[in-house]
Amino acid sequence: MDVLTTLGIDGWSLLWHTINFIVLIVLLTKFLYTPVVSLLDERTRRIEESLAAAEQARAQVAQADRERDEMLAAARRERQELLIEAQQMAERLKSEARTVAQQEAERIVETARQEAEAERTQAMAELKREVASLAVQAAERIINKSLDDQAHRKLVEDFLDEQPAGAGRA
Repeated sequence: MDVLTTLGIDGWSLLWHTINFIVLIVLLTKFLYTPVVSLLDERTRRIEESLAAAEQARAQVAQADRERDEMLAAARRERQELLIEAQQMAERLKSEARTVAQQEAERIVETARQEAEAERTQAMAELKREVASLAVQAAERIINKSLDDQAHRKLVEDFLDEQPAGAGRA
C-alpha cells in the first residue's frame, strides 16, 4: 500500500470506490441493462413477427390474385362457351323455323294447287254439261223444224241470244 500512498491514492478510498463501482454495475445491470435488453429483444421479436405476418399476407394476396385470375379466366371461358352454345342454338332454331316454314309453304301451295285442279275439273265438267245441254236444245230445235241454211243460222243466233250472258261461252 505504500505505492498507493506515494501516488496519492488512499487504499480505503480506492476500495470503497471499487465496491461502489461494482455495486453500481450490478444495480445498473439488474435494473437498467437487463430490462432494456429484454425490451429490445421483445421489440425485435415483434418486428420479426410483423415482417413474417406481412410476408404471409403478401403471399396470401398473391395467392388470392392467382385464384382471382384463374376464376376470371374460367368465367371468360364459360361465357365464351355459353355464347357459342347460344349461337348454335339460335342457328338450329332458325334452321328449324325455316324448314317448318318451307314445309308449311309447300303444303299451302300443294293445297292451293289441288283446290285449283278441283275447281278446274268441276268447271270443265260444268262446261261439258252446259255444252251438252245447249247441243241437245239446238238439236231439238233443228229436228223440230226443217230449215234452209239461212234459217238455220238465224235459229242458232236466236238461241244463243236467248241464253244468259256468258252461260255457254267460256
